[in-house]
Amino acid sequence: MIVATAGHVDHGKTRLIRALTGVDTDRLEEEKRRGLSVDVGFAYADLGGDRLLGFVDVPGHERFLRNMLAGLAAIDYALLVVAADDGPMPQTREHLAILDLLGVRRGAVAITKIDRVPPSRVREVERAAAALLAPTGLSGAAMFPVASGHGEGVGALRAHLLEAEQASRMPEPRGAFRLAVDRSFILDGVGRVVTGVVLSGTARPDDTLIVSPAGIRARLRGIHAHNRPAEAARAGQRCALNLAGQELDGDKVLRGAWVVSPALHEPTARIDTRLRVLATESRPLAHWTPVHVHLGAAAVTGRVAPLESRALAPGSDGLVQLVLDRPVQVSHGDRFVIRDQSARRTIGGGSVIDPFGLKRGRGRPQRLSQLEAMRTDDPRAAFGVLLGQSPGGVWLERFAQTYNLAAEERETLLQSTEARTVKGQDGVLAIGGEHWETLCARLLDTLEAWHAEYPESRAMPEAMVSARLGRDIPDAAVRAAGRALQETGDIERDGFGLRLAGHQPVLAEADQALLSRFRHHQADGGPPRPPNIGNLATEVGLAPEALVDRLERLTRLGHLERLGRNRYLTPEAVVELAGVALALAAESEDGTFDTAAYRDRSGIGRNHTVKVLEHLDRLGITRFGGGRRSISLWARSDGPGAYATVPNLGTS
Repeated sequence: MIVATAGHVDHGKTRLIRALTGVDTDRLEEEKRRGLSVDVGFAYADLGGDRLLGFVDVPGHERFLRNMLAGLAAIDYALLVVAADDGPMPQTREHLAILDLLGVRRGAVAITKIDRVPPSRVREVERAAAALLAPTGLSGAAMFPVASGHGEGVGALRAHLLEAEQASRMPEPRGAFRLAVDRSFILDGVGRVVTGVVLSGTARPDDTLIVSPAGIRARLRGIHAHNRPAEAARAGQRCALNLAGQELDGDKVLRGAWVVSPALHEPTARIDTRLRVLATESRPLAHWTPVHVHLGAAAVTGRVAPLESRALAPGSDGLVQLVLDRPVQVSHGDRFVIRDQSARRTIGGGSVIDPFGLKRGRGRPQRLSQLEAMRTDDPRAAFGVLLGQSPGGVWLERFAQTYNLAAEERETLLQSTEARTVKGQDGVLAIGGEHWETLCARLLDTLEAWHAEYPESRAMPEAMVSARLGRDIPDAAVRAAGRALQETGDIERDGFGLRLAGHQPVLAEADQALLSRFRHHQADGGPPRPPNIGNLATEVGLAPEALVDRLERLTRLGHLERLGRNRYLTPEAVVELAGVALALAAESEDGTFDTAAYRDRSGIGRNHTVKVLEHLDRLGITRFGGGRRSISLWARSDGPGAYATVPNLGTS
């Protein structure tokens, strides 16, 4: 169990921990000289066997409250320290408010320096402390009068803490590994060491971890848990990790960083939260107020954006997006505190709902309903509600990352629903059964309306289908619905568009003749190339500008694909050229190819190659990065033949 002290400066927190453990937590020379705690200190009490009590001693002075917050990143128990001579003071109240905002519900109160005052004063301070605790999560906490110097009452407090430790349970090591770094240093002959509390998961020597948000990869070389060598770092333990890797000697591995499993590394600067404003505030918390945000052991500046109104009144809570000035590592359920722009006053705090807040549409009714559904700490309940609320489905990997679910937990989650799963470029998309049926019906209605509006259209471009269905429906869902309806025979894929089964475009004779001449110029006895507009215009008796207008119209109707200015190909030709890309990727060891390889294989020349590949990128068939291209997930699964109703260019 990890116990954190809290309370006003010079109320005896460090001395009390020394009386309980025999350890002086003032480790800095400045602390020794000034006689007050400047930074977070740590001590342990050996209970025998494998049991330990860990103590976090936080500074009480107002100027060091940032350090105090770093020490409270993950604690099990609070020990509020109030001096009998002073009674509750400003930092007593602020520390107590912070503990309440951080959701601390277990704790006790130590009334120190009782040897300096009469018993009546001790009772008076106990009543004052009880009144302070009454509206908080620590209401009714036990009181222990102590005199740390000669040990009066220390034994009773120690016995109480031992009982609390016996009643506490180590959290299940579920989820991926996360440790909030509150200290970071380099030891001669050892290397980089970081310390902090493990919030979730388990890590073992030789595991690969990420220092986030910097993104530095590291190998876990060694572990100390609760000041002892250990074979694993587990949730609920305070650990020191010895990390090995490049870039670890720089300034990116500091207090406020996180050490996480690679799957969790996804820094974010927009965080949707439930935030409560302290009742002691004199004015509402207005939209775009600048604040200091304390998350884990990190402190970062940012602004608040209330989602349900323009401001939050003192004593109220609501949905708020935190827009941070730099990205942080965060997960659902993490607690935070906000302070004013000068970092002199605590304003409020709350818990993270969605680490990946939206930039657009963050205050829409549907989004607010989703956030309300995600307030629960039960991922299965949240997932079920979100499936019912989201016509476009729920991205499984992002949901698992939000709730920090391990791979087996994610699979269990899927098995608990009857959702339709779709593989997309961004992972697996789960769509609720009713929403899936609705999507398929809407797709059919959309194609029917398109054919009625454009009877001469060969097919409705797939990008247009997605646009008509709305931005809330991911492209992966549209493609999956299209494949399902193809399998049932309701629709057909034609080139890069969709059409109802049996649809025959009604083209004017002039358009049919133009397309016939276009195909002839496109093939020209070799691989398909965009015809020369000037030559084609002369042959069909049109001015080049008039020909381009006709070709643009045929493109909108799905009979042509536009690669760029004055460059067009038939859908079948693009399918044939897409097949070249798929073949090159399949033959490559890493599944990628470069422009030169495509030029040589296709035989269409450098200039045409660049335009064709850029068009395949726009269609989502290929993806460009690092000077090479790969095939998108959905294109790999469909294969080149899925896009054409004719086998190759020669039969069109």
